[in-house]
Amino acid sequence: MQQLITFAIFSLLVLLLCLVRPVAGRIFLGIFFLVMAIGVNVVLVLLSPDLFVGLGTNDALIPLYRWFFENIVAAPSLFGLLAAAYEVAIALLMLSKGRYVKWGLIGSIVFLIAITPLGVWTLANPILAVAMTYLLTKEYEWSLSETLRLPARPRRQQRWERRQPR
Repeated sequence: MQQLITFAIFSLLVLLLCLVRPVAGRIFLGIFFLVMAIGVNVVLVLLSPDLFVGLGTNDALIPLYRWFFENIVAAPSLFGLLAAAYEVAIALLMLSKGRYVKWGLIGSIVFLIAITPLGVWTLANPILAVAMTYLLTKEYEWSLSETLRLPARPRRQQRWERRQPR
């Protein structure tokens, strides 16, 4: 239960970030997915691939998940690497620009909702999905790399330049 409370607070803070600063929220979530893919899934595959089976069988909220992990996830290393590859792909899409960001956000929403029934500790995932749904309403003209290369200018000057005809 402590894990759920901690993750729920984290998710609410991320939701607030997305509401107040959508670009920063998108970048944070993209980096978060990269860290989770590499720092959790890949490390788990390397150190203890059988834990992937345990993720779906120990505390699953839906019996179908337990059955899936017991009978379908026969190669936990492959399953873990596929999960990590999916997370890396949606993270890179979220960190890009234009419609690719939207595809990354949609993919991450699907991922979060899909893993929510794994246990009580994932019940806060819909909060992050709501944050990403809000981010879908915004447009993203710059990728992360382009954002980092933007010169630091006062915010008013940036708004003024956007209003000027080209």
